[in-house]
Amino acid sequence: MKTVSIGDTHGKAIADVVLKIINEHDKFIFMGDYVDSPEIDNSSVKKNLLDIIALKKRYYKKIILLWGNHDIQYLLNNEYYCSGYRPGMKKGLHKIFSSNAELFQLAYKSGDYLWTHAGINALWFKNRFKPFAEDHLNESSLSELLNISFAERFKPLFDIGYLRGGDCKAGGPLWCDIEELEDDPWTELNQIVGHNRVDQFERIKKDNRKIVFIDVLHNTETVDSSCFFYKEI
Repeated sequence: MKTVSIGDTHGKAIADVVLKIINEHDKFIFMGDYVDSPEIDNSSVKKNLLDIIALKKRYYKKIILLWGNHDIQYLLNNEYYCSGYRPGMKKGLHKIFSSNAELFQLAYKSGDYLWTHAGINALWFKNRFKPFAEDHLNESSLSELLNISFAERFKPLFDIGYLRGGDCKAGGPLWCDIEELEDDPWTELNQIVGHNRVDQFERIKKDNRKIVFIDVLHNTETVDSSCFFYKEI
């Protein structure tokens, strides 16, 4: 399966770029954080988010939309703030995200690869998520468990680690920091993550597993398909 992973868009125009290559690949996985741009105006942020949602509706099975921490602060009525929050967009973005929530998910898995917005840290998984997993033994995969836990608003998913200004030892899959993944990565699967800005695609390896960081769209004003991460699985 030919996968295309797309880093944090933060209001950038992406849909038309994807449409140009939509028939060349099997899955397009958006890593979340569709809003809160330092330079793009509110109207454009909203339009570009709606264009991504329309793309998902048109190519439902081919497009995967993951939640990011910047998105859930609007979905969940600002219970979890992060930088770049736009009070003027509160009502509008809450309506968009809540009315289209079924189109988004927390995690996606294919083969031995797992996609989440920020990644899975081993300490967080062992101490914070494993008890939930043990209570849901009938579920078949970690991605399914993560998506169920998000639907149930399982609180440890929203953990923010010390490195991001929180009060937890490690962040959850919406907030995990690159240093937390470098120091103590969860290695049952390979991971592809956004959230942590990098100048170019970066990889770390441990126990024959890889974590790929793909949040690179901030490096360019105009996005083209060379900014996406391609992986055949």
